[in-house]
Amino acid sequence: MEYIAVMLGGALGALSRYLTSSFINKILGISFPAGTLFVNTLGSFILVFFTVLTIERLSIDPLWRLFFAVGFLGAFTTFSTFSYETISLFQDGEILKGVLNIIVNNLFSISAGIVGFILARAII
Repeated sequence: MEYIAVMLGGALGALSRYLTSSFINKILGISFPAGTLFVNTLGSFILVFFTVLTIERLSIDPLWRLFFAVGFLGAFTTFSTFSYETISLFQDGEILKGVLNIIVNNLFSISAGIVGFILARAII
């Protein structure tokens, strides 16, 4: 049952990542991988918020944690895509954009995780 929970969450997370990232890139229309930045930042916030809240405040079935945290959010966040896009920027001679992509993704994702932690603790 655990494998099924992770698999179903992963399928929904991957689809959500694709739709969200495509939507953000289309709206912004820039040559920077903003969609990946957005899903990594949002996913970091949600994962930390959800984990703190469900461990310290809410009692939920471990299968739901696997479904959402491991499956859905594991597939929703896109470190492998981030890596590929960064390397592509470097290969295209866009060194500044590549370095900016590394700095901004890490800064935003960790910051969003901290905000998620603080908000979850505030609710508790």
